[in-house]
Amino acid sequence: MMNYTRIYSGQKLKTNKTLTLDQEPSNHLIQVLRKKEGSLVELFDGRGTSFIAEIVSLEKKLVKVKLLKVESSSERKGIKIYLGQSLIKSEPFSHSIQKSTELGVSSISPLYTERTVVKLNPDKIQSRKERWQSIAKHACQQCGENWLPEINKIQTLKEWIETVNAKNKIVLYPNSKTKLSSLKFNESVAIAVGPEGDFTDNEVALLKEKDFLPVQLGERILRADTAVISAISAIRTMCEEF
Repeated sequence: MMNYTRIYSGQKLKTNKTLTLDQEPSNHLIQVLRKKEGSLVELFDGRGTSFIAEIVSLEKKLVKVKLLKVESSSERKGIKIYLGQSLIKSEPFSHSIQKSTELGVSSISPLYTERTVVKLNPDKIQSRKERWQSIAKHACQQCGENWLPEINKIQTLKEWIETVNAKNKIVLYPNSKTKLSSLKFNESVAIAVGPEGDFTDNEVALLKEKDFLPVQLGERILRADTAVISAISAIRTMCEEF
């Protein structure tokens, strides 16, 4: 199978349609990759489908492509994973979004918790969410995933646990006696991950009231972003997806 440069497009995609790419992917194709008219690329819609497209023109620093054929189309594969993660510092939170996207989570919900140190200025919330979405798009482009995770609004832990709907629910909690590896998962799982300093006892009690089972990932104390990667990878392995 030939490897094409992958580009995300939020536009409605269908065979034989001609469309103009946004400024960012156009710049990447022209300035970085030096693509020419006639070059082939792969466009994906973030909803499970990708197309092979031909560059038909490079006008005013924007790339125009024609969709030639469907390259792949599929439903989400594997167990559905809904991640609720407390806001942490920008770099590790971005790392968590990137890696959880590569590992195929269905949604990511940034959470305010009692020990959350990061407090975003209301004026910057939209730009921060756009940055997170951009990180997820680039992660999908790199790893070949055609499904973008839904990145939800920033909300409180209580708001999230009232609305998240999953067959299985766990909270990562180092003091738990239950190991993640002792469980069995099917269909879907919600994972709650705390900030530096972890969830408070009151928050763990609240999570347990909503059927979240506290679990631990072994004796080592992991950074929040490392814990996210470890938990998702372990669950996919336990479901025999790896």
